[in-house]
Amino acid sequence: MMHKRSVVLAALALALLALPSASRAQGVPSDSLLQDFQPIGEYVLIVNGKPVGAEIYQNEKIPAILVMSSSLPSPVLLTPRAGRVETVHIMKIAKQKDGSVDLLADAVLAPIGQFQMNGENVAFTYDGRKVSLNPKPPLVGLHKSTELKQHNPMYVRTASTYTPNGAAIASLKKGKPVTVRVFFGSWCPHCRQHVPLILKVEDQLQGSPVKFEYFGLKRPPEGWQDPEIKRLKVNGVPTGIVYQGGKEIGRITGEGWNAPEIQLNKIVNGAATQAAKGK
Repeated sequence: MMHKRSVVLAALALALLALPSASRAQGVPSDSLLQDFQPIGEYVLIVNGKPVGAEIYQNEKIPAILVMSSSLPSPVLLTPRAGRVETVHIMKIAKQKDGSVDLLADAVLAPIGQFQMNGENVAFTYDGRKVSLNPKPPLVGLHKSTELKQHNPMYVRTASTYTPNGAAIASLKKGKPVTVRVFFGSWCPHCRQHVPLILKVEDQLQGSPVKFEYFGLKRPPEGWQDPEIKRLKVNGVPTGIVYQGGKEIGRITGEGWNAPEIQLNKIVNGAATQAAKGK
């Protein structure tokens, strides 16, 4: 869980600065490392001071960020540690059915310079253009699950890999009507890991007495000053507050996010099913 005292860094800064770099040189073809770039929706591309359309992908293994935009002469690859910016011919990028992209084996990466971290923004110059990759403004206030999925496709991808406990889902479908309000930060790496799990739970509980809503916070420290956060004494995100008849009956916090449907079933129905206990 992301607590108030945690040092909050942009996910891109973490990816670019905290992981080992992948070595690249001009004229050297790419290899299997340059596969499985997954779409991310956390950033916006700024060219000469104006936001422009872009497809942005991340490879967590290298790590690296691939940016494709009609506002740039060619796609660019941002590689960590060395702070290097390289170009790749668009015909050497292959889109896959699952939405990911690969660089073909004979793709050649051509260095064009270095990037700089300006706060949470990644800035570089390309062909006379001032380019910056900036975090998207966070989702703030009440939202539906569809809005979270549209904001960041990583939520959808993570949700697709999660299989909720069947017994807990069946129990919740027969249980009491409740509303789950999930407090989260679209900027929060812990939320990107755990909130998609409850999105999958919501999908499986469609038509049930359980309803979900999502309350987004501004980036710290401003987010922690939200009157609703103070009133409810929410000390970290994600936090799920469960209401029945307008009254709080429990919270999903900490390790409860590893299997939120089990924790929710405990709150709503008083005890986990035998199958849920054994998970």
